[in-house]
Amino acid sequence: MTTKLRNPHYLPEVSTKVTLLNFMITYEGLSDQLLSIIVAREREDLETQKAELVITSDANNKELARIEDQILDVLAKSKNILADSNGIEILSKASVTSVAVSKKQAEAKEVEKTIDE
Repeated sequence: MTTKLRNPHYLPEVSTKVTLLNFMITYEGLSDQLLSIIVAREREDLETQKAELVITSDANNKELARIEDQILDVLAKSKNILADSNGIEILSKASVTSVAVSKKQAEAKEVEKTIDE
C-alpha cells in the first residue's frame, strides 16, 4: 500500500495489520531502524544497552548546553571576569565538568560502535 501524502492517517485497523515505512528518511536512518529491530529480536541485552547509551548521550548533551549557557551568562554579567571570584569558580567547575562529559561521550561512542558491529 503506497500513498503520495506526506503524513497519511490510517485507521487503527489498517495500522495494526501493516508495517509502515516512511521513505522520506535517509538511508542511514533506515539502516539504524532495521538494525535496531534485528538486534532487539536476536540480542535484547544489546538493544537495551544501546537505548541506555542514547539516553545517557542526550543527558550529556543537555549538561554541556547547560554549562555553555552558564558560562555565557557569567561572561555577559561580569564586566571584569578576572576580578569576579564567582565567575572564576563557575568557569573552573564548568571546565572540569566539560572534560568529564567529553570523556563519557567518547566512551559511549566506542561502546555504541561495538554494539553496532
